Amino acid sequence: MISHKNNLIADLTQQESSRQVIPGVPLLSSEYAQWSSIFFTHYHHFTHESPHHQWAQHLIGITGSGSLIKAEHRLEGQFSKHCYGNGEILIIPAGASFWSFWQQQAEFFLLGISPQFLKQIGQEFVKSDCLELLPKVALIDPLIHQIALALKSDITAGHPIGYLFGESLATTLAARLLQHHTAGKFQFHFDVKGLPKYRLKQALDYIESHLDQSFTLAQLADLLDMSQYHFCRQFKQSMGIAPHQYLTQRRIEQAKQLLWESQLSITEIALQIGFATPSAFTRLFRQLTGVTPRAYRNQR
Repeated sequence: MISHKNNLIADLTQQESSRQVIPGVPLLSSEYAQWSSIFFTHYHHFTHESPHHQWAQHLIGITGSGSLIKAEHRLEGQFSKHCYGNGEILIIPAGASFWSFWQQQAEFFLLGISPQFLKQIGQEFVKSDCLELLPKVALIDPLIHQIALALKSDITAGHPIGYLFGESLATTLAARLLQHHTAGKFQFHFDVKGLPKYRLKQALDYIESHLDQSFTLAQLADLLDMSQYHFCRQFKQSMGIAPHQYLTQRRIEQAKQLLWESQLSITEIALQIGFATPSAFTRLFRQLTGVTPRAYRNQR
């Protein structure tokens, strides 16, 4: 890795730090999501040249919709020119020297992932400490693009599922980066079985008793004395869906029961099943059932 002592260190989690290299304020940010391992921002800016800098996180830039965007980059001493289309990806490893010149206005997402978290997942996923994320320009990776879109939707909706959603996607993103975008050939270790019945019961009982609360993926994994990666993978093998999807399913099922059998208001039901706001509850309920909570209740 090329070292530039005078490089700025930019941190995606701190707006003042990010402004040193990206002009303006993001249109959307995960600043208040309280995710510990993954970070998201949505920017739109005009022609801009960034100074040479490094990022504190592994950074993934994804161009948004619109016209082709001409750009020049110097990444780890390698100069490149490219005309970016929708969904093309730029990977900048943490600590890598980077300079860019965007020759026209651009819309893009930035995903940041903690180097410590990627290393932790790497130790579980490929049983190795020697992991080097590769710098890449003009990459196409539909899964990474979909993760960014899902995070954007979650922030826009007000985090209706809570911390679990972002942390689950952080684990998925880390596994994707390790499998497809690191140097070297590794032996990947996949679990072929789901959770033992007693462990699955522990997880399901915990989720059921905490439907009205926001809890983390780490809390669930720690309960079973497992890593986040292995817990997510084995839970999905057992249940057919990811932990955050199961939590959403149970909350909506509980909401249906309360709407049908109780006289609680929509607001009271939303809070009782763990939604921060009635509007977030209504949006997700309608998305998953096709009707609003009020319309569902009126069918009684």
